[in-house]
This record gives sequence, structure tokens and C-alpha cells, in this order.
Amino acid sequence: MACLKFARISLACAGVAFTLGGLTFASDAEAQGRRLIYVKNVCSRPVRMIIDHTDGARGPHQQGWYYFNPGEGSYLRSAAGDKLTQVEETPLYAYAETTDEAKRLHWQGDGPEVKLDGGIYRTMAMSTKVDSDGDLLTRLTCD
Repeated sequence: MACLKFARISLACAGVAFTLGGLTFASDAEAQGRRLIYVKNVCSRPVRMIIDHTDGARGPHQQGWYYFNPGEGSYLRSAAGDKLTQVEETPLYAYAETTDEAKRLHWQGDGPEVKLDGGIYRTMAMSTKVDSDGDLLTRLTCD
């Protein structure tokens, strides 16, 4: 990554942040506050999930599929392995469905449509809370 430096002025690449005379200024994405996304499957069945999230670097965009066994939880990651973030005070949308042989359950609603693997899925705004680590937690329940 190539960055420009002039005397006491340092400009970071991609507009992330810059330093001027020892003072650091955050970009719009950093100033908005972002939280890591953690998903917990508290359903007794395995599920897969697509999310439509806003990370501050770009507008809403989808990621998926994510697979969770019963009781499993994890941070969501990009294809490159980076933990995904969500801008604070912005709804996190998702579509999820069970993947076992029993009657299929769906988590869907009136959120944005996402297209993946030839299908069109209607997302729903997920219920979220900030956990003790400061991460954004959402839980998939099926009761």
C-alpha cells in the first residue's frame, strides 16, 4: 500500500485517516463507530445465514452463506478472513434457514432482498445488542 508523506503531514491510503501536525483525523467510517458482528445459533437445529450489513467503508452489502450448528456462535468473517463490522445505529439485516431434514424454518421479513446462488432472499432486521466485549450480538432462535 503506497501512502504519501509530506514533512509533518501524513495522508493514509484509501481515506481511512490522516495526521496533520501530530493530530489524527478519522474518516467518516471510523467516526461512525463500528462493532464486530457475532452470531449465536441458540436454535436446536443447524442453520445457514446471509447478512446484509453496513460496515462504513461502503453502503449495505451482503455476505454469506454462514453455517451454524446448534449452540454454535462465531464472529462473521469476509472471504479474506477479516472480521465483519456493522456501523452503530444501523440495522443489521439477515436471512436464515434451517438446513436439516425436518420442516424448513426461515428467518425472513420485509428488509432488502439479496441474491445468492440463483435465489432471491428477503432479509429481516435482526434483533441485536452490544455484548460485554463491545461486539454486536445477534441470536438465531427457533422457539
